[in-house]
Amino acid sequence: MTTHAQELERYHAQNKKSRAMYERAEKILPLGVSSNFRTYEPYPIYIQRAEGSKMWDVDGREYTDFSMCFGALMVGHSNPTMVKAVAQAAGEGTLYGMPHDREVRAAELIGERFRLEQVRFTNSGSESTMHALRMARSFTGRDKVLKFEGAYHGGHDTALVSVKPPKAKLGSAKHPKSLPVGHGIPEGTVKNTLVAQWNDIQSVRDQLQRNDNEVAALILEPVMMNVGVLPPRDGFIQELRALCDEFGVLLIFDEVKTGAKLAWGGAQEWFKVKPDIVCLAKAIGGGLPLGAFGASRALMNEIGQFRSFHAGTYASNPLATTACIAALADVLTPEVFTRATALGNALAEGHNHIIQKYGLNACAVNVGVNGTVFWRKTPPTNYREWLDQDFDAFWRYWHMNLNRGVIPQAQCYDEQWTVSALHTDKDVYRMLEVFDEIAREMR
Repeated sequence: MTTHAQELERYHAQNKKSRAMYERAEKILPLGVSSNFRTYEPYPIYIQRAEGSKMWDVDGREYTDFSMCFGALMVGHSNPTMVKAVAQAAGEGTLYGMPHDREVRAAELIGERFRLEQVRFTNSGSESTMHALRMARSFTGRDKVLKFEGAYHGGHDTALVSVKPPKAKLGSAKHPKSLPVGHGIPEGTVKNTLVAQWNDIQSVRDQLQRNDNEVAALILEPVMMNVGVLPPRDGFIQELRALCDEFGVLLIFDEVKTGAKLAWGGAQEWFKVKPDIVCLAKAIGGGLPLGAFGASRALMNEIGQFRSFHAGTYASNPLATTACIAALADVLTPEVFTRATALGNALAEGHNHIIQKYGLNACAVNVGVNGTVFWRKTPPTNYREWLDQDFDAFWRYWHMNLNRGVIPQAQCYDEQWTVSALHTDKDVYRMLEVFDEIAREMR
């Protein structure tokens, strides 16, 4: 049996150029990266190129990649359809700052797929949720919003409340505290962001009753993915829809990770529930930075009548909207979701078989094309249960996977795998083959 220390020695030996790149990068980039989500101990691997389901780092090592850039690359790496479309678009100009035909077509495809009467483009998921919440406040005339403990909805102040609150400060399970992620978030903003417990409808009702006529919107990921993959219990999404109707609160689906991934039509298709506003990003951009938010014409009229502000120099960038059209029209077809979901289920079933084989204190869950291994006996049902697992075991699992040429998920214990349009049975077999070796070492 190899220890974690031995695996780290192997990691250092195999990633000398990445280490040198990291030492160079941290002099100019905080933590040596361009996003806090990309760092991990002892230092990250630095990627040089990617194609299909594979990536290669600066040390020349090949990886079977199931991270797919936090799920943004549902189309896969360097998908030939995407490369052709974007290359042609690049020759026609990379930025206009004026309306163009591709933004209209991309908006039509999004509207059809996600049942939205009108759409506006952004550059990221954070922008999408930020504008959606502002529009909700404008439409309702209310200041407060409600989210779930442990949920992530972007990097703006309203959303950076109770994202990963420490266990010692959580307070009551029925009435979670609103806790800022870090410094620099105004106290008034924190007070206006209420927090409820995932999968606990009474917790939601209590917050709405205590703040009656003050809550503009309830925002949620229909499948919570800041804690691995945490699905709603049966009927929970339907109950939330009914509660929002009862209290006059707008229901916002943050589909940055589920849109164009959970199913062809996203969470609305999966759960048969229609929200008031949908926020999108990641997979709809086909690998380029693109976000969107949409709703009924009446709601979007808050923007149309200049009551709620939205603008952006890069919004509806012609390269990004070209990629969106190619992804939604040509790559992410219903057949792709059927096949990718089957592969995702096979990954979870295979992991659980191996877990049982070696008696590990773990379990695997998959919903659609996204799954993860939880380092606890049973799947958690909320953030507090998610906290109750062996995170040290995760990091050992993580480094052992990288050392064997597999990226099992995005780089933290709160992330998940993504099965893309270009993954194959062979990729699934490879991941499970490596996990069998890891589990044998970890038992």
